[in-house]
Amino acid sequence: MNKKAHAQYGRWHEMMGRCHNPNHKLYKYYGAKGITVHERWHDFWNFVEDIDSHLFNGHLLYQSRLEWQLDKDIKGGNIYSLENCTVVTAEKNRREAYEKQQRKIIAYDDTKEIEFKSVSDASRKLNIGRNGIQYCLKNGWQNKSTGLRFKYKIDEISVDLQSNSVLLTQQNNECVHVSTSA
Repeated sequence: MNKKAHAQYGRWHEMMGRCHNPNHKLYKYYGAKGITVHERWHDFWNFVEDIDSHLFNGHLLYQSRLEWQLDKDIKGGNIYSLENCTVVTAEKNRREAYEKQQRKIIAYDDTKEIEFKSVSDASRKLNIGRNGIQYCLKNGWQNKSTGLRFKYKIDEISVDLQSNSVLLTQQNNECVHVSTSA
């Protein structure tokens, strides 16, 4: 069979494009941010084999593309792979993306901290671009026009003295595990 005629070709082609083609309209949200496709899935037929034979609920991807999607974010990965991906409804995928965008952030300097509902909220209230805030968040930079730095709000901290580790939980239940042992 010609791979372009296969039901999963469009899904695979779009995934490869947004992750590996700088000319793709969505590359800035994926490939430019370090999102990649596992080497095994660079071969279309390996992708199909994994969808058909190994991915839980992979058969659902043969139904409407508008109804079922392949998601790498729920399991917390930056790589599209059999290990990271799961099949979700399009609605759940949209809801997860929206919630991820709504993470609370804190703008701060030496004298004050200001909490915002999201990057967009901070952008509107401080009259600075969202991209500028996102670069500051990602790189720990200070915004030149406001003198503020930005960080994500952390809702809960739990410390495990036995394993010398700290678990930080953010509002959307994303967890960051930090080991304190040398």
